[in-house]
Amino acid sequence: MTTFCIVNVGYPGQKDQGFTPPYVAAAVLLDGADIAFQHLVLGCDPAEVRMGMRVRAVWGEPGSISHFTPTGEPDAEYESYAGSL
Repeated sequence: MTTFCIVNVGYPGQKDQGFTPPYVAAAVLLDGADIAFQHLVLGCDPAEVRMGMRVRAVWGEPGSISHFTPTGEPDAEYESYAGSL
């Protein structure tokens, strides 16, 4: 993850999607990619999220990513994603 925000305000129908605030929306930069993209990060306490945290895809419907979750690996070095901020 390069940058992120902690979302504290829900929206109508959100409970039907299986997650409620607070949750994390993050810019995810895949290894080897040049551009990060926004996605949902679940499976961790939002207070523990940080720049450089490594995440992995959790697959949902065939061919789509449901969300990302932390891998537990050491954080990426700042220099490895600084150019994507």
